[in-house]
Amino acid sequence: MREDRGVVTATGALTMAAAVLAFASLARLLFRRGMSDAELCFAIFCASLGMTMLRPWLPGMPDWVHWLVTLGGCATCNVYWLFSRALFRGDGGVGRRHVLAALGIAVLIVVHRVAERAEGGTTGLWTSMADALLTLASSTVLALAFIEALRGWQPMMPAEEKRLRLAFMAVYGTCVLAATLSNALADSVSTLAGVRSSVVATCALSILVFSLWALRVRRRHPWPVALPVADAPAVKTATPEERRLAQSIVRLLEEEQVYREPELRVVDLATRLGTVEYRVSRAITQGLGEDNFNRLVNRYRIAHACRLLADPATDDTVLEICLASGFASLGPFNRAFKAATGCTPSAYRATHRSGVAPAGAHPDHAPV
Repeated sequence: MREDRGVVTATGALTMAAAVLAFASLARLLFRRGMSDAELCFAIFCASLGMTMLRPWLPGMPDWVHWLVTLGGCATCNVYWLFSRALFRGDGGVGRRHVLAALGIAVLIVVHRVAERAEGGTTGLWTSMADALLTLASSTVLALAFIEALRGWQPMMPAEEKRLRLAFMAVYGTCVLAATLSNALADSVSTLAGVRSSVVATCALSILVFSLWALRVRRRHPWPVALPVADAPAVKTATPEERRLAQSIVRLLEEEQVYREPELRVVDLATRLGTVEYRVSRAITQGLGEDNFNRLVNRYRIAHACRLLADPATDDTVLEICLASGFASLGPFNRAFKAATGCTPSAYRATHRSGVAPAGAHPDHAPV
């Protein structure tokens, strides 16, 4: 009996700690000016997780409190998936269709709660259907969030970025696995129900603490992304063939890093893709929404330079970084870099390694 009371006490303490940390993190983010997409998604996640952690204290509360917590707690795993996209793809990594998918899962959660209350806690037809759909949708976004850390992995990636991604996979993967196993065991052994609650609360705390650390790392080491293909205005008028070719071009740029070749030309991409030059040009303008080939390639080159400049483990000179990013000489590199970021490469390195904004830098300018 004492052991059971001890488990209940520990579970309550862990659950309350997770709720307090979630709401404290939310309050801190709300007072932050110019939140990034990742910070905004995490703020929503914190609010929803905090509401979810309050559920053990709901018995005896008025119905309106139950519904408030139900509505507020429907943005956990679905919004954390959006957070992972924004964390590893940068601003623009979360598109309209991703938000709609997350909203769809939120609706499923609400429907599931309504079905439970309507059927008096018994497992009826509507509850079973809602539960099956919710399990499928939740499992999908949980897996997608994990995959985000693997997407875009490159051997030349800065050491800090590798540590962030590996830590995400370790912490997030362990928490999801632990919560899943504890649920399965508790369903089989009723006496483990209290242990399940403790595991879930511990996982929630771990996710919160890790995510706060990850946001801090991301602020110090931004991960600039080239143009988000799906959001480009010209994509709407592109033909299916142009979209497919555009995706192939992006794969060459992101996976093979062909932009690091100083003499790269449109004809070189056409040769690698087994097509003709004018089709590649149309795929760039219509399929990716870019003005031209040079602008597209320079985005990737500057993004690569930003990663190297922000990496404290990199001691290369600006010239060495210029050449490693695909620029043939320092002059064009400096001009293109300042046009994209609002500051010189040296100033960018200084601000991202010391946290002090350089003179002349424009804070509203993104790296790419």
